[in-house]
Amino acid sequence: MEVNKKVYKAFLDVVDGKDSRTTKALYRLFLVAATAVLLVFCVNLLSIGRSSFGEWGDFFGGVLNPILTFLTFMGLLITIVIQQTELKESRKEFKRSADALDDQSKSLKKQNFESTFFQMLSLHNDIVNSIDLVEKESGNTTKGRDCFRVFYTRLARLYRETKNKGKGKYPPESIAKLSYALFWKGHQAELGHYFRYLYNLIKFVDESEFSEGLYIKLIRAQLSDQELFLLFYNSISDQGQKFRNYIEKYALFDNMPAIRILDKAHLKLYPEKAYGVPVS
Repeated sequence: MEVNKKVYKAFLDVVDGKDSRTTKALYRLFLVAATAVLLVFCVNLLSIGRSSFGEWGDFFGGVLNPILTFLTFMGLLITIVIQQTELKESRKEFKRSADALDDQSKSLKKQNFESTFFQMLSLHNDIVNSIDLVEKESGNTTKGRDCFRVFYTRLARLYRETKNKGKGKYPPESIAKLSYALFWKGHQAELGHYFRYLYNLIKFVDESEFSEGLYIKLIRAQLSDQELFLLFYNSISDQGQKFRNYIEKYALFDNMPAIRILDKAHLKLYPEKAYGVPVS
């Protein structure tokens, strides 16, 4: 049993060497073959005179041929094993190359996405900065993100007026929808483009492979409190229904100061996931 293990170990050493195994293994076979030839040749030389040349030749061929045949078979076996090992290594190298190409493709795709995303985010800011409002009485002009403070003030005023006219007959949700409908009628020209583009910016991220990254958070960080308030009421109106899915999916009202909402009852118009945390 021990002899068999040792022979098997020696066999593995021959056919499964590491570096330069082809040269070493075949060189060992060459030494064995040369030794066998010399040994048989010497034995036969010593037997000359005691036997005829015919018997000497038969003995020489009979002993040497099986040895050389066996060694040839061993050489073929070593070559097959080495070819299999090289094929396995080639497959590993091919897989590494394929993985590298896949990583490169993903990296390029992400670069293209980020390039488009930041261009769209920049254009969104340009849209915000292009908004301007002119007060009829004073003639004062408000531009850019400051306009949303004016929008929110006007919406709050409309809500209070509508609520007073209703004299408690209508639920807060109905009053909010009617107030925003009146507000939208007067400010659709300024806000229509803004909401359409914001919707498509979030949709672009959502439909990409990178929706789990920081990109939605970057968009949310761009929105002021007043923008979030307007988005809140816009998305309960008929024209803003499509936005609700993204609001709930990405908790867009996570940082909205709920204390400044027009009516605390309005917070129930959205599920808790829209706020990121439970709302009391």
